[in-house]
Amino acid sequence: MLERLKKWGPSSIRGRLLIWIGLPFTGLALATLGLSHVLLARQINETFDDMLLNAANRLERRLYTVDGELHINMHYFSVSTLGSRGEGKIFYRIRDISGGIVAGFPGLGDPPGPLDEPLFYDVAYAGNELRAVALTFPFNRSRTHTNIEVIVAESKEARHTLLNDFMLTLSSLMVVTGILAITLALFAIYRGLAPLTAISRALGRRSPNDLHPIADGAPREIHPLISSINQLMQRIRRSIESTQQLNADVSHQLRTPISELRALTEISLKTTREADTRANLSEMQRIAEHASHTVQQLLKYAKTRSELFDDTHLKKVDLVAICRQACNQTVTAIYQKGQELSFEQAGQPPKVLGDPIMLLWMVTNLIENASVHAGGGHTYKGSIDIHIAEEAGRAVLTVSDHGVGVAPETLGQLTERFYRHNPQTPGSGLGLAIVEQVATAHAATLSLYNRADHGPPNASGLVARLEFPARAPAPPGAPSRAS
Repeated sequence: MLERLKKWGPSSIRGRLLIWIGLPFTGLALATLGLSHVLLARQINETFDDMLLNAANRLERRLYTVDGELHINMHYFSVSTLGSRGEGKIFYRIRDISGGIVAGFPGLGDPPGPLDEPLFYDVAYAGNELRAVALTFPFNRSRTHTNIEVIVAESKEARHTLLNDFMLTLSSLMVVTGILAITLALFAIYRGLAPLTAISRALGRRSPNDLHPIADGAPREIHPLISSINQLMQRIRRSIESTQQLNADVSHQLRTPISELRALTEISLKTTREADTRANLSEMQRIAEHASHTVQQLLKYAKTRSELFDDTHLKKVDLVAICRQACNQTVTAIYQKGQELSFEQAGQPPKVLGDPIMLLWMVTNLIENASVHAGGGHTYKGSIDIHIAEEAGRAVLTVSDHGVGVAPETLGQLTERFYRHNPQTPGSGLGLAIVEQVATAHAATLSLYNRADHGPPNASGLVARLEFPARAPAPPGAPSRAS
């Protein structure tokens, strides 16, 4: 839930759009309610005032005289109200200006001004807030002319009730309209940002090394964003290509003088008989061979870095063929050391999507690492076993030896650059680092453990296990980059 709130927070485009749509709408709704309240109150008051004035005018027709005395017929007198629901109270007073009270409530307050025309005013009577109208009209009484003052007042409950009913209905309509508007806004935001979401998902599904341009099929509003991303990818790609070219140049520039140095030392050793000179030449030859091996490993390490790995040229690779090729390349050196090399295949492991050259480097480094370091501080004379099989649709490769193994606390350091478990043995400290980088580039999992940890307690030796991901079957008709 917290992640969803963050996703829709003000820092997101969705959140900002929702705020900038919701706030003006809310402000407009509140302003509309306020203005509607003012206009409705005015209209309701005018309507009720007209009914009061009509009731006051009707009283004129109900006055009559008997023997010079004023009387009023109130049998059918009423004041119609809108929406009062029986809550309203009516008060009136009829007074002869030249005489006294004819009918009504004597305590009803007098109008606040002259009655040249009907006058509306607010008055309080008997604990009620009233709205009143007062007017005068001439009346003939026994050959005399007099003015009659009529006051009709009504309590305000009916006005308030009607206004509240209107406002409640209007507010309900506003709430329903607001919910519909927010729903439509959310749908519009979702549809409007769909192209950005599609681009984000497409980039998320890419491997870290896929730097091909994004296909341009989005609305023109986000063309600048796509263009900027494509330009950035192009600059990164050029940088990677430049780095790879530099690696190739360094490889060429370093291997040539080192090879010449090795050749000169070999020739000098054949023509020199002095013991001290031969000892120095032998040491120079060893250093040159170590430098050549280190340079070669450094270049492999640089080429196998995952951020420089281009997975657009991968193809289906048969790991069995790769293992056989690695065995053929290393078997001579293995036998010369008095070691043995065995290869076992269980079933028909699935092919993996990868770079055959890098995979060959990986298997070769695993074999050479076991050959050099399996004996610890002594020369290893045992067997190096390569096994490949299928497990749950995945290709699993293991390279193991029967040597002294590795201390458990140092297992995690074996793949660090330039870390050497046995400093007395030759090597660059990059073999397993290269193996790990190749495995990472191919989405494989590398595990290093002692035989005793996953086998008989008395077993010895180190095991390197590589699990490659299962390849999902491509949908029918889908294009494939692998061949």
